[in-house]
Amino acid sequence: MVLSPPVMTAPVDAVLLFDGIFLLRPELIDRWDLRVFVSTARDKTMDRAVIRAGGVSSRADIERRWRERYLPSQELYFATVHPIDHVDIIVYNDEPRLPAWEIRAH
Repeated sequence: MVLSPPVMTAPVDAVLLFDGIFLLRPELIDRWDLRVFVSTARDKTMDRAVIRAGGVSSRADIERRWRERYLPSQELYFATVHPIDHVDIIVYNDEPRLPAWEIRAH
């Protein structure tokens, strides 16, 4: 189901949070006041994808999509954009119940 809520204007003092992959691309990098990168070990991303989409797709379908599309896209992103080099904070989320973070100086 696609939702199209009405367009709204945020108040001047609003805090807007954008969540998504590939948001640190060169054409977007200067749009953010604070850049946070959530890091997860590559070997854990597949298991988390299975948990998120498990009710919708089979494990085999999820793993195929990740191997064919998502992991190669992420590899290209990391190789060309180097997102870690442009962030203010890295959240290490390998253990979701015990995250750690690092504040980066530029």
